[in-house]
Amino acid sequence: MFGPAWLVMMADIDVASIVTGLQSGATWGYRMIFIMIILTIPLFVIQDAAGRLGTVGGKGLGEAIRIRYSGKTAAILSIPMAVSDFLEYVAEYAGISIGIMLLGLPLIPLLLLIYVFHAVVVLSRNYRKAEIIMLPISFVLAASIAASAVLFKPNPSLVLSGLSPLQPYGNPSFDYLLAANIGAVIMPWMLYFHSGADSRKKLKTSDLRAERLETLIGAIASEVLMAMIVIDGIHLRNVNDFLNIDELSHALAPFGSAAPFLLAMGFLAAGFLALVVISMASAWGVLEAVGRTSRRAFLSVYLMESLPALVLVILYSNYVELMLDLMVLYTIIIIPSLYVLGRLVTDPNIMKGLTYKPWESAMYWAMTAVIIIGGIAGLISMI
Repeated sequence: MFGPAWLVMMADIDVASIVTGLQSGATWGYRMIFIMIILTIPLFVIQDAAGRLGTVGGKGLGEAIRIRYSGKTAAILSIPMAVSDFLEYVAEYAGISIGIMLLGLPLIPLLLLIYVFHAVVVLSRNYRKAEIIMLPISFVLAASIAASAVLFKPNPSLVLSGLSPLQPYGNPSFDYLLAANIGAVIMPWMLYFHSGADSRKKLKTSDLRAERLETLIGAIASEVLMAMIVIDGIHLRNVNDFLNIDELSHALAPFGSAAPFLLAMGFLAAGFLALVVISMASAWGVLEAVGRTSRRAFLSVYLMESLPALVLVILYSNYVELMLDLMVLYTIIIIPSLYVLGRLVTDPNIMKGLTYKPWESAMYWAMTAVIIIGGIAGLISMI
């Protein structure tokens, strides 16, 4: 049963999230550790709903929307995800590029090789085969982040002080990064992937307890790792652009040869894992919406999003601001999907009678409100 919930949580630590965490640590230091840890709650609550839809309802989010509402509604809701996924592809390939350069390897040949390997994995359309490849990569990602945080030797007393709920709320810079981190914790493609992977793995109602436990463990692990990334950012606070190879290399030099290697492995694992998960989620969301599942349709969706992103990364290099803004915008883009998911998990027909209890619905809508309020605060701070 293990796989979907863990993978979606590890893919949540994508390149854009890593850059957001590094920037948060560089700007606000240990204060952001509290934000990362507290975000475990909305992450678990929202993803638990997606996992239940796939496990109990036996349907991915796109398919469930089409059946419950209409194909037109499902298609409309999938469009914002598809557009934002293109920007995510840009972020992932940009991070992979930095990983390759930190290792001193030739950039364009390896980027093209990774693109082909990515295509082979996702175009097989076999979730179980993809999972076999993605799980080891997820463990490499977790290990590299944990090792990097240990390498930078954080101050334990300052780490504990960073757990204080008393933060500079109302400061535009803080609110902007707060919103970016909220956006980084819940992204539209996560909902489509989690529900779709559970349904494709044919999890049953009897598996729900184990699936929920996996979601909880994944949520905790994800946000603890994000807190470690904040710690990395604190020690790299002199870096203005975390996707600038010269700045990164100079900042990492005092920490020995292991530091560039660990950061490179983190960027490579995070980027590739997110590429595969986003590709599957986007294709499932769009194709389930229109009821088309042919290989040609899958290939069309994949190429329309990934190929332009790869070309853009090769030709252009300044993406940090793009990533931060994208994370803030996610808190708004995801609203329709959150609304429909909340309705679906209370629908007795979709959920086969095992709907959310009233207190579970209340918790879900409360966490949805937190995400929306955080997004609005972030948008205001951008103006």
